[in-house]
Amino acid sequence: MKKLFLFLILGASTLLMGQDSLEVLEVEIQDSYKEIKLIPGKVLPTQISNLAFEIPGIVYKINADIGDRFAKGDVLAELDSREVNANFMQAEARFKLSKLALDRFEDLKKDGFISAQEFDRASAEYDVAKSELEFFKVKLSQTKITAPYDGFIQDRMIDQGTIISPGAMVFQFVSSTSVEAHVSIPSDIIQNLVIGQEYTFTIEGGNAKAKFSRVAPMTIGGSTNRLAIFRFKEFINPGSIGYLNYENLVLAKGVWVPFSALSESDQGLWSLFVLAPENDSFGSVKVVRELVELLHIEGNFAYVTGTLTPGEQVIVGGASKVIEGKIYD
Repeated sequence: MKKLFLFLILGASTLLMGQDSLEVLEVEIQDSYKEIKLIPGKVLPTQISNLAFEIPGIVYKINADIGDRFAKGDVLAELDSREVNANFMQAEARFKLSKLALDRFEDLKKDGFISAQEFDRASAEYDVAKSELEFFKVKLSQTKITAPYDGFIQDRMIDQGTIISPGAMVFQFVSSTSVEAHVSIPSDIIQNLVIGQEYTFTIEGGNAKAKFSRVAPMTIGGSTNRLAIFRFKEFINPGSIGYLNYENLVLAKGVWVPFSALSESDQGLWSLFVLAPENDSFGSVKVVRELVELLHIEGNFAYVTGTLTPGEQVIVGGASKVIEGKIYD
């Protein structure tokens, strides 16, 4: 489109008509034009997690609040762990004792002072103590909620001192490294998109590139639309509305003219003024009004169709610059 506008600007010329000067434009008829359709979608994080404790207890400490950012592994909240920690220490002591006993029994077995049955009993007690230690080690880790990946707190549901049950949601945690746009797109458009190709989105007045990553196989809510997912290279605030810039080629004969050359007419039509040659020996031209249909507007230019022919000179200023029917020698 920029190349076409450049052509229009370079093609403009100024004609001296006696004491008057007119800026005119000679354009060529085009077979088609490109329009940009803005298809809305929502920018969402690639990962959203509802975080909860796996065991019941009393919330001892809250280290996170809405909007706080964390790295993977950071502790977000803790339960009162005194009871679990005591059980862990007991299990650790039993494990150490059983390990010493097993080592002693191994020496006694080598010297033939104990039976195989007695050694097996000591070995089994060691295995039980080891499994108990691992069990309470897991329980101790379950008294903490840690960040599953780099992200931030979207919502917080509980406060310090709350008695909670297993699985009760404590935080909603979202990724802070990557986002994607979910866009509902008509089937006749989505078939023209290529997975893996980058497309432009308009978000909060700026543009961002996103790669078309995947598409849902089923249509949405009985319509012909399907959900398309676009992954952004850069991080954008989740919840924003992004508009996919879909470039559509429209096959329609017409011509690009400055919007300033147009005047609104009747029955939805528009008019512009051209210089038509007069049949005389002086080479005179006459200001003639032409009716056109407005098909598309982009910037300060309009794509129109009508009875215009190649080579005609359109008056750039429109009705503000000329009087219909006036003849210039």
